[in-house]
Amino acid sequence: MVGIFWLRGARIWAGGWWPALLAALLLLLSAGPGRAAAVDSARRATFFRLIAAGDSVYARRAGYASIRGSLLYFDRAYALAERTQDTLLLAEAVFAKGRVYDAWNKNPSQTIRHFAQAVALFGRVPGAWRRYYYARYLLVHAHDKVPDTAGTVRAARALYRTLRAAPDSVRRGVPTTVELAWSCTEVGAYALADSVLAHLVRRPDVANDPATYDYLTHYYLVRARLELLARRRPASAYLDSLTAAAGPATNRFDRLYYQQQLAALHAAAGQYGAAYGYQQQANRLRDSLEDRGEIGILRQALLRAEQRSERAIHRQQATERAARARAFWGLALGLLALGTLAAYLARQYRRARAQSAALAGANATLDEKVAQVELLNKEIQHRVKNNLHMIFSLLQMQERQTESEEVIEHLQTARLRVESIAALHNQLLRTPDGLDLGPYLRGLISGVVTCLANDKQVVTHLQTDVLHLPERAYLPLSLILNEWVTNSIKYAQPASGPLEISVYVQRQATQVCVQYHDNGAPDAGAPAPGLGTQIIGLLTRQLGATPISIPGQPYHYELCIPHDQNAAHPGSAR
Repeated sequence: MVGIFWLRGARIWAGGWWPALLAALLLLLSAGPGRAAAVDSARRATFFRLIAAGDSVYARRAGYASIRGSLLYFDRAYALAERTQDTLLLAEAVFAKGRVYDAWNKNPSQTIRHFAQAVALFGRVPGAWRRYYYARYLLVHAHDKVPDTAGTVRAARALYRTLRAAPDSVRRGVPTTVELAWSCTEVGAYALADSVLAHLVRRPDVANDPATYDYLTHYYLVRARLELLARRRPASAYLDSLTAAAGPATNRFDRLYYQQQLAALHAAAGQYGAAYGYQQQANRLRDSLEDRGEIGILRQALLRAEQRSERAIHRQQATERAARARAFWGLALGLLALGTLAAYLARQYRRARAQSAALAGANATLDEKVAQVELLNKEIQHRVKNNLHMIFSLLQMQERQTESEEVIEHLQTARLRVESIAALHNQLLRTPDGLDLGPYLRGLISGVVTCLANDKQVVTHLQTDVLHLPERAYLPLSLILNEWVTNSIKYAQPASGPLEISVYVQRQATQVCVQYHDNGAPDAGAPAPGLGTQIIGLLTRQLGATPISIPGQPYHYELCIPHDQNAAHPGSAR
């Protein structure tokens, strides 16, 4: 209503002292930008000094102590980036922390999260295309270290197609094309590795770079793998080149990796004596790395770094809220002064427009009520999110404090259920137009595997049609999948090789069918159906779904969910 009065007053009043009042208010609100720019410039300089110092420590690669030392600098740089909210600084800070997690190689989900965030941030910075492509490659590499074969191939193929379509000047400016082929061979995608070498790599341009990667050594490794493992040739000249190039490796991490690769390749070539010798060297070097106790120290350092980052984010959010509050009240006071003046002018206006003014006031009141309802809804959702995270943190805290394996197992199961609910809540808030089922399920399954797999090798396969379910169907389905994957990791015992978990979601004429199976046989020591089975039965009835049992296959399930969630449920689970 104040805005309507102001517009009417402006039509009948030109000149006077009110423009001076408005200018003074605007000047008050915009005071101090020059000082803020100087502070930001100093913070940027300090930030890049910290990144350079961390890079110099990281480049030593003298063991976990070097990684921990670089983290001290990167963590301080991250806190500065959070204060400035500069996109480039945030991208570099997140990228640096991702490299620390990548070198640690104990928490692949955090590695993937940091590099995915770095890709998104570098993509928004003009002229940062080299860092953008480098971050995209490291995201591929993070997937192959899980190992997530499907995720690695998907990310590698997307990067290959992007670079294939890019100008030659861009391809020459991206030295990690050899590393892209190397990551493809890490997960057995030999055909894709062949395509990368054929279309993106020029052999004369390949040389080792002490500051980044042993590109030439990795080139020999890729070629040797393609000849010995993919084409099954009895010998390879590239294996000899690799043996000579890997010898001068200066840091223990690289020496351990090359010794393991040489052992595998010599075995594939039938040179079992050499393979045994390299494997023995690798075992001794790995024991020397782990016996120093540096892994646990680095784990604690990373945990403290994440906690400091969270506290910095909370402080930044509190500062932003205070700034918004000050700006709001400054604007409110200015609008109050203008509104008072406009009201005085409006009362002098023609009384014949009184009915129109009343109608405009009613509309403004209605808009205010709608805004209040929207604000209340946002506050409720925020409180729900905070409560879910608080429950998750309490369960995690209790899990760390207990020594009973049975209690830890129950707490992990409860924490995963809460985490599934919290993740779904966040996804639904970020995608009000409908949640894409595929990416959500991929993140859910990856989180369960990361939490429970420990030293067990797990490979996941997920294939979904492009579809959206009603909002109330996502939570039961995610909890059911949580229970299935948990049971497979705990009790399924593959005859050989890694445990493979496959999930297929297909749209049919009147229903959506979810098929789940793994390659394991049931564990003879598996307990009888308990709480998890009861939860699955209750959630199935809540979905109105029809479960299909497969005789003789204890970890093979099929669940069919009707399209119309408002239709009558087909009955209780069989």
